[in-house]
Amino acid sequence: MKKLSLLLVSILCLGVLNAGAQGLIVKAGWNYNKSSVKEIKDGHSGWQAGIGYQTGTAYGFSFQPEILYKVNGLKFSDAADLNLSKIEVPLNLQWGPDLLIARPFLLAGPYFGYTFKVRGKEGIPESEIKALNRFDWGVGVGLGVNFWKIQIAGKYNWSFGTFADVKSAKDAMSHFDSLSGHPRSFEISVALRF
Repeated sequence: MKKLSLLLVSILCLGVLNAGAQGLIVKAGWNYNKSSVKEIKDGHSGWQAGIGYQTGTAYGFSFQPEILYKVNGLKFSDAADLNLSKIEVPLNLQWGPDLLIARPFLLAGPYFGYTFKVRGKEGIPESEIKALNRFDWGVGVGLGVNFWKIQIAGKYNWSFGTFADVKSAKDAMSHFDSLSGHPRSFEISVALRF
């Protein structure tokens, strides 16, 4: 019984040390992209992968910058799709208590992104693809939990950038009423902390 109690105390102490530990993070997950542009019928789900670094906690706060490669898309109609590949840099501030074996947290922070590859399927002219905004920026909020060396998180991103610059894209996208809406995305990720 004494050995079992010692083992349980050791596991709990290890959990406490690792729940709020700092270090490199390797993460992957699923994301879903949509937009408030009325001409965009639906979003596409995609995937993400990347690395980050989580600082140690102070008063429940920690900072986690990341560099992510994200793939998703948008659907204008049944025959017109866009596939997007982008690099995104979220700068997340986390807050949460260090519990015995886990650290649940709330997160919020800005992100900056650049879409470096846009691939249009049938129904989208090349001139419209060129008129899309490549830079994106906004804020994300979510929640997650650190358990041992694993981090699970969900986040919703609001973009402050527009889907396209309507003035410069007026000729290229004349059949759209407005492309001044904002992209949105939801993501779920699992990370391994080193």
